[in-house]
Amino acid sequence: SGDLGYKDAQGQIYVAGRSKDLIIRSGHNIDPTMIENAMATHPSVALAAAVGMPDAYAGELPVCFVELLPDADLCVEDLHQYAQSMIDERPAWPKLIQIVDAIPLTSVGKIFKPSLRCEISKQKVLDLLQNELEIADARVEAVAGGPRGMRVTVTISKDHRASLSKLETRLAEFLFEAR
Repeated sequence: SGDLGYKDAQGQIYVAGRSKDLIIRSGHNIDPTMIENAMATHPSVALAAAVGMPDAYAGELPVCFVELLPDADLCVEDLHQYAQSMIDERPAWPKLIQIVDAIPLTSVGKIFKPSLRCEISKQKVLDLLQNELEIADARVEAVAGGPRGMRVTVTISKDHRASLSKLETRLAEFLFEAR
């Protein structure tokens, strides 16, 4: 099936990710290459990479990182409109598009998606900390690997220890390992 899982200390088995490059949004399988190919047809786009952003309700939401050609003058809203006009499946429309200076590549020139998944997960947790829990001074690190495919470590100051239980509850809603 391509699914990755783990067994906890109580013997419960969990599906935590997959080895295949798919975005699964509320049970709907989205092929990221559909998003990438559509975005790559824009005349100002040099490279596009789509990954799943963790979401407590849907599991994952599609996001797209876009590297523009030199001297391209394009805003995120233009890219959203373009994506919606080029991608037939509404669930595959990127919920977030980020313009980046450079998309990470492997030594053989392929897109290095683990780095992008870590980056978007880190951003998601920082957003949760700042906007929901009102913790602005936390440090978040996301690293690919571990039994669930990604480990996210959150460090908060002693001033915010009262929020620790709520933070742990919210982080448990995501598929990555949180510490």
